[in-house]
Amino acid sequence: MVHCVMTTPSRVTLTQHILRKQTEHPGATGQLSSLLTQIGVAGKLIQAQVRRAGLIEIWGATGDTNVQGETVQKLDRIAQDALVDVLKYSGAVAGMASEEEHDSIEVPPALAGDYIVVFDPLDGSSNIDANVSIGTIFGIFKRKDPHEVLRTDFLRPGREMIAAGYIIYSSSTVVVYTDGTSVDGFTLDPAAGEYFLSRPNIRMPDKTKVLSVNECNEPYWPKWVKPYVETIKGRNDHDKRRVSSRHIGSLVSDFHRNLLYGGVFLYPADSRTNKGKLRLLYECNPLAFIAQAAGGYASNGLGPILDLQPTALHDRATLIIGPKADVELAERMVKEYA
Repeated sequence: MVHCVMTTPSRVTLTQHILRKQTEHPGATGQLSSLLTQIGVAGKLIQAQVRRAGLIEIWGATGDTNVQGETVQKLDRIAQDALVDVLKYSGAVAGMASEEEHDSIEVPPALAGDYIVVFDPLDGSSNIDANVSIGTIFGIFKRKDPHEVLRTDFLRPGREMIAAGYIIYSSSTVVVYTDGTSVDGFTLDPAAGEYFLSRPNIRMPDKTKVLSVNECNEPYWPKWVKPYVETIKGRNDHDKRRVSSRHIGSLVSDFHRNLLYGGVFLYPADSRTNKGKLRLLYECNPLAFIAQAAGGYASNGLGPILDLQPTALHDRATLIIGPKADVELAERMVKEYA
C-alpha cells in the first residue's frame, strides 16, 4: 500500500505578505502594497476568462494587429482592459505602458498615484488556442515628477525598477514577484479566492539543467550562438545527461520553469534584421530584475539587460537569462566570435 504524505500549505496570503514586507521600509506610504495587491486582483479577473475561453468562444483573433504588427488575440484585449481598468482605479498609478498599445496611458490626476507600471498583458498569447501556459509580466517604477507624467518615466534602465513580477495561468494560477530583496511565489486557491504563499524566497539554481532555445532559428543565429549551445549540450556524456532541452514558446512559462529548476533561456538577435525580438520594457527588464533578485543574471550578450537605456517604448533586445556563470559564458563567446 502506498501512503501519501500530505503537507499543510502556508496560509499566508499575498496581501498579508506584501503588508509584512512594507514594514521593512520605513516611510512607506502603502501605495506600493496596494498596487501589488491590485495586480493580483487583475490576475484573478484574467485567469477567470482564460479558464472559460473555450466555453464562451473567446479563443482566436480579434482581426486587429497591435503596434508590433502581431495579430491580437481576443484574450489579449481582455487582459489589457482588465489591467488598465484595475490599475487606473488603484490610487497608486500615474501612468502605464503596455506591449499592446502604441503610446503610454496616463491616469487622470484625480486618480493618480506615485507609480509607473509597464506590462505585457498576456505573454505567449499565440499559444492560447492550444491550451499552453500563458502569463502576465509587469515592472514598476517610481514616478519622477509628482505633478506630471513624463516620457522619461518609462524610458529608463530596468535597474531603476522597484518591483517586478509575473502571473502564470496554467494548471494553477501563480504570482511571482520581487521588491528587489527576495523573490516569492503564491498560488491561487480557487475555493478561497486568495493567493497563498507557496514558494518563499525562490533562488535560481546555479547549475544549468535546462536549455530553452528555438533551435529551428539556427539558420538566423549570430556566429556565437551555435558553439554556445553545443558547449552547454556537450556537458552530457555517457555517464549522465546533465542538460535537457525544453522550449515552450511562452517566455513567462520558460522563465518560470528555469527559475525553479535552473536553466538558460536564450533568444538571440535574428541575422535577417540584426535585432532581438523580445521587448525590453515589458519582457526583458522585469524578468531580468527577478532573475537578479533570485541570484541569476540577464544579459544582451554585451552587458546587463538592466543597464540598457531604452530609446522608445517598444525597443527590442537579445535576451540571455539564467544562472550567472552560464550567462557570463555567453558574453565571453559573443566577444570571441565578434
